Amino acid sequence: MKRKSNEILDYEKKNRRKVRRSIFQLGILLVIVFLVFQTFVEINHYDASNTKDWKNKGGFIALSYPGVSRDGSDSLFAKKQLQRQLEALTDQGYETISQQDILNFYNNKKPLPEKALFLAFEDGRTDTSVFVNPLLKKYNYKATLLSFANKLDENDKRFLQPSHLKQMQKSGFWELGSNGNRLTYINIFNKEGTFLNIRDDEEVISKDEIDSYNHFSMDFIRDQYLIPSENRVEMEKRITNDYQEMRDVYQKQLGAMPGVYMIMHANGLYNTANKLVTEVNDKEIRKTFDMHFNQEGHAYNTKDKELYNLTRVQPKTSWSTNHLLMKILSDTNQKVNFVKGNVKQAKQWKTIESAAEFHDNTITLTSKARKYGKLVLTESTNKDIQFTGKVGGTAEGQQSIYLRRSDNGDSYVKIAFENDHLVIEEKVAGQLKELLETKPIPKATMEQTTVQDQTASQKEDIVQHEKLLNEKNIKIVLQDNKLNIKLNDKKIVNNLVVNQEIVAGKLALGSTWVPGDFNDPIHDAQFSDVTIASLPDSDVVQTTLFTNEIQKPQQLMYTFVGSIKSAMNWVVDNF
Repeated sequence: MKRKSNEILDYEKKNRRKVRRSIFQLGILLVIVFLVFQTFVEINHYDASNTKDWKNKGGFIALSYPGVSRDGSDSLFAKKQLQRQLEALTDQGYETISQQDILNFYNNKKPLPEKALFLAFEDGRTDTSVFVNPLLKKYNYKATLLSFANKLDENDKRFLQPSHLKQMQKSGFWELGSNGNRLTYINIFNKEGTFLNIRDDEEVISKDEIDSYNHFSMDFIRDQYLIPSENRVEMEKRITNDYQEMRDVYQKQLGAMPGVYMIMHANGLYNTANKLVTEVNDKEIRKTFDMHFNQEGHAYNTKDKELYNLTRVQPKTSWSTNHLLMKILSDTNQKVNFVKGNVKQAKQWKTIESAAEFHDNTITLTSKARKYGKLVLTESTNKDIQFTGKVGGTAEGQQSIYLRRSDNGDSYVKIAFENDHLVIEEKVAGQLKELLETKPIPKATMEQTTVQDQTASQKEDIVQHEKLLNEKNIKIVLQDNKLNIKLNDKKIVNNLVVNQEIVAGKLALGSTWVPGDFNDPIHDAQFSDVTIASLPDSDVVQTTLFTNEIQKPQQLMYTFVGSIKSAMNWVVDNF
């Protein structure tokens, strides 16, 4: 009793404990402060490469990304998605080059690194700098941040202001460029055919409501009959004044003009734009900027290109990492190493004219440009088979599942999805036949629930589901010569008879570009929560040949991680 009393009264011992605890807590606080400081304040500087080792006299690729946010959207890249793509570019050996490197390449014939990348981010959004900064530091990449001049005069917190841009320049990771003076539309017709007057971007709720338009400096201002409502002198004065206004803003706010221009309405000048409009733009651009990326759609700039007609690719938010690499392969004809993800799963499949990434519960199959990409499950030479899972992809392509596919591809049963329609074909001895007239895909039934009603598990399920575009739940059973298909929990094909000459073969997945008015000849098909099983017969029991479904322990982990992410996002959004 006395001993306990002495311990309680031992104030010096208690004080020592308090000191140790305080030092420990202070240490943790200092670590947190350091990490936050490193994230939001420029303490690192770009480490420039040794140009003496550069020997590339062929050219460079240029990529210009849209804005970047934490979780992404239809128009913004998610930070993780961008990180995977930049990591893949680093793994390919790409080094970023500066604006001066490009000028030296064209004006002074100086070489570039073997794999040279000019990297840019458009629109000048604040969140872009927040989420891209750490990635540039991680990969020691330099990038150009493009802005609209009028946003520097408006004090709009969504866009980077002059003080931010100057600070970014000092770090060495960033250079400055411009998308123009403003994002303003002219000669607008909406989907109903109504003609609209001049509109700034804030006044356009959604481009989905617009049928046709042009940008402010890319045409005469026209009336509802598309007849010019201004003469040549008025048009030239309007466009010239717009460039002068832009120069005035940049000089006032930054003290200098950015070196690079990336026009918003790419591919117009020198091509589809009115010749008189092109002439005044060309004159003002050459007067204002050191170089101009006028074209979009092709990544590679050769030594024969012209400084005011350079080309870049604007990756879409729907592109997988392999889609970007496939585009680079198509444009440069240089070897690339595609990402595989889960190597154990990848070893079970063979790619044909394609690349496949196995990530979590999803297979992303990327076709080569204008090719019919396939992914063949090597251990699936079964006659009777069942496929369950989710299938998705953009409308600009076809996703397909091949059953009983022969090794030479001359025989199979094919179930395909294209533009929200189901297509079923069979091929026997090289002869293709449509088995079923094209049918529209039934929409999935969704229960109406509020966010408050959803459990953490349900919310995580929704996050998983949003990975696939145009998602379809599917169950396919081919037994003997009868095909049955359920789509979005609805029986859509019942005992459809297939040719008995189509015997046992392998299962394959397909990703195919669709010829038409689409700009992108590369297609990403996605397959998630897939289970492929052989069906039992008199000699063989049902066997699972492949699955990438998330098992219960993994699902619990995803739910736990998802809850933490949701909590962190809530804190960031509210404080």
